[in-house]
Amino acid sequence: MGLAILTMGMVYWAVNSYEQHETYGFDLKVKAVENMENAINSLREEFISRGINNGEDSLAFGSFLIGPQNSIIQTTHGSKDSKLSTLNPNFAAMITEMLIELELDSSSKIAVSYTGSYPGANIALLSALEAMKIKASIISSCGASEWGATYPEMTWIDMENHLYSSGIISNKSGLASIGGGYDLGTQLQAKGKKVCESAIYNHKINLLNIGDPVENINQRMQHYQNKTKDITLFINVGGGIYTTGDSLKRKDTPAGIIYPGDISSAASGTIIERFLEQDIPVININHIHILTEWYDLPYPLGKKNQIKMGSLFYSKKQYNLAVILTAFIIAAGTVLSVGIISHHEIKKRMHSSEPESIL
Repeated sequence: MGLAILTMGMVYWAVNSYEQHETYGFDLKVKAVENMENAINSLREEFISRGINNGEDSLAFGSFLIGPQNSIIQTTHGSKDSKLSTLNPNFAAMITEMLIELELDSSSKIAVSYTGSYPGANIALLSALEAMKIKASIISSCGASEWGATYPEMTWIDMENHLYSSGIISNKSGLASIGGGYDLGTQLQAKGKKVCESAIYNHKINLLNIGDPVENINQRMQHYQNKTKDITLFINVGGGIYTTGDSLKRKDTPAGIIYPGDISSAASGTIIERFLEQDIPVININHIHILTEWYDLPYPLGKKNQIKMGSLFYSKKQYNLAVILTAFIIAAGTVLSVGIISHHEIKKRMHSSEPESIL
């Protein structure tokens, strides 16, 4: 009975075995993850020193960065689960994977637009760029949707500047707006607008204060072209009104990598559309629940998340030859041992039997 159970166990082990191999770009993805961990922990110390909160992760790693649902710089509704999921350090590996797929390297020049809505995704992007040594021309917005960078004492502009001043990142915004309605924070009170304007001016960033859609978009494109020649990629994080369009257009814009020709548009009404029309691909970090499903990341993020693990880092091939050989040797060896022992026992009993019993 025991032999049968052992043999079945070895067969099960062999049949369910697999080989695990590091995926392409493994070292870069690991570096991006480590960069993001370092960035979040540095911000943790800054939050504590400023007395914003105690820096504890009550929900998952980095959850101290989840801002209040309502604040004077909160612009619109948002998903807490999505904000939390972007704080996963493996999110930086996901963005690195996209950059690798697009065959970018340290010689590539990119343009970036992000808001205060997804501080985790912003940090993930900056961490991926550091890992790959890519320079970026960045335009940011201060305002944030619910649960984003909504602490007035520590806006996204402040977070970015802290990481830059600490030497953790080498890319930072050269132009910034208040964000929100018409990119002017029309839904904010005067106090909230003042917080954003002060953060922008204090960190010596040029203020973009244009409400007209065409003029705003032209100013953004001019900034990118002046700062970076031969742009090979545009990356958007969040839902800047003139970057992605209104809520309906934002909903219809695909997540992840968008190649020229993937979407059709009758007008160049957004920054994304402008770049696509110039045959420049786009990475759209939105629809977080979709991205996490595609790249095998948890949604929402929990405390049991395993960093540097998963399909972004390892591929699996069914059947591990070493396991199969080991299982065979164990099973065969056990059967052989039982056979030898049984043979000796039978022989021993035959020799010890009385002659009369044989007759």
